[in-house]
This record gives sequence, C-alpha cells and structure tokens, in this order.
Amino acid sequence: MFPNNTSVTLGKSLKRQQGSMLIIAIFSIVVLAALGGYLMQITSSQSNTTAREVLGTRAWLAANSGTQWAMSQLFPLLQNKDNLPLSSCAAQKVMMFTDEGLKGCKATVECKVKKSSSNKTFYSVESKGQCGSGEFAVSRVQETWAKEVE
Repeated sequence: MFPNNTSVTLGKSLKRQQGSMLIIAIFSIVVLAALGGYLMQITSSQSNTTAREVLGTRAWLAANSGTQWAMSQLFPLLQNKDNLPLSSCAAQKVMMFTDEGLKGCKATVECKVKKSSSNKTFYSVESKGQCGSGEFAVSRVQETWAKEVE
C-alpha cells in the first residue's frame, strides 16, 4: 500500500530523532533533583523554626517562673504584724531547672529597689529565661515593676 519512497523518508526521520529522548530524560532528572533539594531545604528550615519556637516558649516560661519567685519573695502570703510585706530584694539569683518541662533551662533574676521622690518604695524585677545551647540557644526577658503596699 505504501510506496517505497515513504519507507525511506520514515527511516531518515527516525535516525534524526535518535538521542532526543536521552536529552529529555537528563533534563527531567536535573529538574526533579533541583526540586527535591529545594523541598529538603524547606523541610529543614521548618524543623529549625519549630525547635526555636518550642525553646522560646520554654525560655519565656523559665523567665516567668523567675518573676513569680521574686514576687513571692517580695510579697509573701504570711505578712508581719504591721501587715506590710517582708520585702527581700536579692541582688541577683540564678535558678537552674531540673523538672521535666524546663529541664536544661535557667532563669537569672535581678531585683532592684527604687525610692520615689514621695518616699514610696518600688521594686524592679528583671527575669531572663534561657533554654537550649549552641546554635539553638534562646532567651526571653520579662520585666515587672511592683509598688509596696501603703
């Protein structure tokens, strides 16, 4: 049915196409490898961000624990006979946590006494919580002001 010259033309076009599939395959492999590498980088970045977020929350809670400790020292529940707080403002205290939630974290609490011009006593409590180490060290700072009961 087909004339002889058609098969000759068909054979020449097949010879011209040899190797084109190899180029397409190499191109596809390179593009997919680049895409895979990019996705791995995104996954790694997401993992680091999550780890830092968890450490940041733990550091904030460590700082909050330090602030609460300082306030309990300044204004204890049991007061003296004049119903005034037994103010004890330590210069600086470092608290190391060993409980499961804050294990490996520490809080550095610094308390300062300030007197106003009207002779009122104010307390400045700064608590710095730190968690993690090396590349993943995170710290959070809380500052609280309190006034002695009049």
